[in-house]
Amino acid sequence: GVGTATDDSTADDTDDSTADDSTADDTAAEDDSTDDAADEPVELTASWRGVTEDTIYVGASMLDFALLQELGFSPSGWGDQAGIWDALIDDLNDRGGINGRMVDIISEFYSPLDAADAERVCAILHQDNETFVNLGGFVGPAGSADPCVPGTNNTIMVGGEIGSAEELAQANVAWFHTGPTVEFQTINLFNLLVQTGKADGAKVFTMGGAAAADEESFVIEQLEARDIEVVGSALIEAPDGDTIAQDNEMAVAFERFNASGANTLMVFGTPSAYIRGAGAAGLTGEIAIWSNDSGGLGNLGATIVDKSIADGTLVSTGPTDEEIWNDQAFQDQCVAPVQERMPESDFRNPLEYAPEEDNWFNALRRYCHVLAIFETIATAAGPDLTPETFEAAAYGSAGDDFQIPGIGPASLSPDKRGAQDGVRLSVYDSTSGDGGIVAFTELLDAFE
Repeated sequence: GVGTATDDSTADDTDDSTADDSTADDTAAEDDSTDDAADEPVELTASWRGVTEDTIYVGASMLDFALLQELGFSPSGWGDQAGIWDALIDDLNDRGGINGRMVDIISEFYSPLDAADAERVCAILHQDNETFVNLGGFVGPAGSADPCVPGTNNTIMVGGEIGSAEELAQANVAWFHTGPTVEFQTINLFNLLVQTGKADGAKVFTMGGAAAADEESFVIEQLEARDIEVVGSALIEAPDGDTIAQDNEMAVAFERFNASGANTLMVFGTPSAYIRGAGAAGLTGEIAIWSNDSGGLGNLGATIVDKSIADGTLVSTGPTDEEIWNDQAFQDQCVAPVQERMPESDFRNPLEYAPEEDNWFNALRRYCHVLAIFETIATAAGPDLTPETFEAAAYGSAGDDFQIPGIGPASLSPDKRGAQDGVRLSVYDSTSGDGGIVAFTELLDAFE
C-alpha cells in the first residue's frame, strides 16, 4: 500500500512538471482557481491532530452485536465488522490513500442500548487516541452520545444521527451522514405525501415521546405550511423502558385522537410505542399512520408482538437494500474490494439472509457509504487537511454533486447534512422477511 502511494505521488509530480512545460495546460490551470496550488508539489505536513506527514488516523465506532445477541435483542450479527473496516481501508490505501497520505483506522464496539458505553468509546477513539475523524457515529439510544465527537472532542464525524437542531448546535466541527437528518426526513415525507396525493383530506393528530419533544413544533409547522390540517397533538412523557406507564398515557391520548376527528396519526421520533398504542385503541388498519423515523420503523422491537399492526405506515426512505446491492458501483467499490481481501466473507442480496444468519451486507453498506463521503471531501480538501479545509470542501464543489456507491446522487450544504438526494415513500410490511420497509413509490425528487 505504501509503495503504491509513493508511486502515485511520483506520477503526480511528473504530471505537474509536464504541465508546467505545456502552455495549453498552464492556461487550463489558470482557468480553474482551485488548481492554483497544483502548479508546484505541496509538501505534506502534520496539518492537524490525527494528520501527520504520511498518515490520517481515523476512528470507527461499531455496533456490539455480540452483546445484542447475548441480551436477546438480535438473532444475528453483522459479520466481521472490524475485518470489513480493515479491508475497506486497505483498499483505499492500495489506491493511493488520500492525497498521498495513508489512512490508519482504530475501531471500537459500543452498546447501542447504552449512551454511557458510547461515551466510553468516544473517549477511547478521540481522547486516548489522536484521530482526525469518526466514521460511523452512534445509533439507537446510544445516539445521544454523538455530540461527544464533534462537540466535546472537536472531531469531525461522518455518521451517527443528527436527531435535532439542538444536537447539531453542539458540534464545533463538521458533522455529516449518509441519510437525511430528522428535519429532512420530515420535510421529505410531507413533500412526497403532497406530491402523491396521500395528504389529500388528511386530518392529522401528531404524537411522540418526551425524547423527541423538540420535534413537535417543527412537525406541526411543516404540516401547516403545506395546508395539511392539524386537529390535535399529544406528547407522551413515559420513556420507552416503562411500557405500562406509556400504555396508560397513550390510552388517554387516543381518546383525544378519536374526539378530534383525526383520520391520520403522524408519529415523530421512535414510532414503536405509538403504533402499539394505535393497535390497542383498535385504530390500526382504520387510520393512516405516518412516521419520520425510517430506522425506528424498520426495527420496531419486542414490545410489538404482532408486527402486522404497523402495516401500511408510510415513511420517507432512500434506495432499498436490494437496489443498493444491485448497483454496479456498490459491487465494484464496496463488495469486490472486501471480498478480495476477506474470502470468508458472506455478502449476498440482503433479501437472501435468514433472520438467524449474520447480515454482512448491513455492515458493508454503512461503512462503505461513510468512508466514500469522507474520502470525497478529504480528497477535495487538499494536502493541508484541517477541520476548516474539510468543511470548506464539503460546502464547495465537492459537496455540490457527488456519487455514493449504491446511493447515487448526493450533496451537502450547511442546511443539508445528510448526503443522500434520492427519496421515496415506503411502507411497513410485516410479511417482508421478518418485517420491514418496502418501496411504495419510485425514487423521486422531494423538492420538485
